[in-house]
Amino acid sequence: MKTEKLSNQDRLPVGKFLAWKARDISIACVTVIMTYLTIFCTDALGMPAALVGTLLLASKTCDGITDIFAGFLVDNTNTRWGKGRPYEWCILGAWGCTILLFFCPGNWSLVIKSVWVFVMYTLVFSIFSTMLGASQTPYMIRAFKSKVVIGKVASYGGILSMIGAIIISVTFPILMAKLAVSTAGWRTLILIYGLPLAGLGILRFIYVKEDPSIDAGAVGQQVSLTQIIELFKKNKYAWAYAGIMGFYQMTVGLNVTTFYFKYVVGDLGLMGIMGMMSVVVLPVMFIFPTLMKKFNVSTLIIGGSFSAIIGYLLMFLAKSNMPMLIAGNVLMTVASLPIAYLGAIIIMELATYNESIGLPRMEGSTNILSSFSNKVFNGVGAGIVGVLLGAAGYSSNAGAVQPEGALLMIRVLYSIVPLICFVLIILCALVLGKLEKKIPQLEKELEEKKEESKCLSDCSMTEMLSN
Repeated sequence: MKTEKLSNQDRLPVGKFLAWKARDISIACVTVIMTYLTIFCTDALGMPAALVGTLLLASKTCDGITDIFAGFLVDNTNTRWGKGRPYEWCILGAWGCTILLFFCPGNWSLVIKSVWVFVMYTLVFSIFSTMLGASQTPYMIRAFKSKVVIGKVASYGGILSMIGAIIISVTFPILMAKLAVSTAGWRTLILIYGLPLAGLGILRFIYVKEDPSIDAGAVGQQVSLTQIIELFKKNKYAWAYAGIMGFYQMTVGLNVTTFYFKYVVGDLGLMGIMGMMSVVVLPVMFIFPTLMKKFNVSTLIIGGSFSAIIGYLLMFLAKSNMPMLIAGNVLMTVASLPIAYLGAIIIMELATYNESIGLPRMEGSTNILSSFSNKVFNGVGAGIVGVLLGAAGYSSNAGAVQPEGALLMIRVLYSIVPLICFVLIILCALVLGKLEKKIPQLEKELEEKKEESKCLSDCSMTEMLSN
């Protein structure tokens, strides 16, 4: 009977899974469509490219600040819908502001257009997307209680999210070429995607409920700023996870692929082949649930990081050798999968540790450090590209022949710096691994405390009734 019960807990209902992933696909599509914002602002609205870049960069600085308040707000939410589920309505806000952003009239003054773009972009990412991100893990933990099921949702769901993003990436520019010849055409284009995808995104709220038993005994319990500070002081494992996510995002921010293929490979067209070959790693995600029965998430991250190190070494040695570059890119992509898709399980374990040291679980606030680290390190990665290329003598003049120092720096930024980041990820994952070894014992001790507390409460009630 016990085996059958565990088996049922580890079963992932297809309908619930698809409803859950509907919102992930929806928000992923927002991100893809926003990559076309710059060309909309320059070509349709007539705004200077430098101004647009400055506005978007200024908006990104708001993200780290709102992360802190988002985690605090989610942890202090207790409604009849649950803790994370109420914030699913933010998907409608994200799409609503995206649509309004692309509805900006071209005949407005430059100042008004600048304010409009900044405000709408900030609302989409710093407010609505941030709230969706902060509530994601608390919602998931209360919708799928088993770690095995959460692993399945993360692994199989990652494939659906990538497929959805790929479909938008392929179809959007095709329709853009036909429709986006005027501001009116841009409005038609954004409505074609925005309305159905907003409807798709709200399906999670409608069909996936939270289990109230997860918070049994904690309803009404508030998380204070003092407790969040205590979390930062006492939970060293939260810092280790923030390090993993930060160094990974730094590799994402080091986006010199265009420079590499233009100046080292000598053919920008070959970039598309690299992107297409990354799809071959998707089947790896199907085996994550099986691997998680044998290995901790930190072990998978360490294994993937060694794969990345080998991949980046190949990419440094490859220069313009496409087979070596493709092989290195595939090894590097494999490394990103456990980091990108298994974070919810780590947050669960960090919350368990919080509880073991006398703090509330605080799934939302526990994610503050990693989320803030994501954005800061991503910005650092993007920032050092310009600094190091400039120091190496890179010339921005059209048609310029780059000096050997600049070419070497491009190769270093493309491979060696990310390689160092993955070495640091391994060190952080080793620290996190110590916690994962403790988790079974900590969960056992916490369950015993809950049973003891329940027994004392029942005994007290019985005594009161007898008197």
